[in-house]
Amino acid sequence: MGCEATSDGNVSTVQCLQGENLLANLDFGSSNPAAGQRPWNSAQHAGEKSFSTRVDTGVLTIEKIGTQPWFRFSQAPRARELQGASLVFRSEIRLALDTDGLGQGFDPGGGLQVLVWGDPDPVTGGDRLVFDSTMAHEPRLGTTDWMEVTVAFTVPPTATRMRVGFVQQANGSMQVRNPGLFNCGK
Repeated sequence: MGCEATSDGNVSTVQCLQGENLLANLDFGSSNPAAGQRPWNSAQHAGEKSFSTRVDTGVLTIEKIGTQPWFRFSQAPRARELQGASLVFRSEIRLALDTDGLGQGFDPGGGLQVLVWGDPDPVTGGDRLVFDSTMAHEPRLGTTDWMEVTVAFTVPPTATRMRVGFVQQANGSMQVRNPGLFNCGK
């Protein structure tokens, strides 16, 4: 199912959200606890464990319990297969986040994150970050009810790897449900 492009080159999300969801384990393992959360993966800033996660009936809760500044919960879709495709990443989130006593240099908040690496260096073979949408929505701090948040983007033609998921860089907790990544075509 295709998407309409807007005059500024962004993707219209209206038609995309009815297609195949490219993410797996959409309830974060709550329907099959024995299988765990794969292919979801978590990472945090180095140091002591500073974030906890729990899942209850398809709702993921991320809570800050220590001093480290950031936490990411994500999947890694196959970027090379999606080169040039227009994608929409969406989820519902609920925030209870603040910056009280936060002494770190990262942009505070919580929400959706899309990172795409590519443009490999022909000499070293390494790649660089070519697309970054980190909490590109409001609100990303405070206390909210459930809200749908969406990121529409085109996978760069040189993309080699990608991560889509959720990032928390604040005190408190963030909840997530009904994630989806949809291919709107080229």
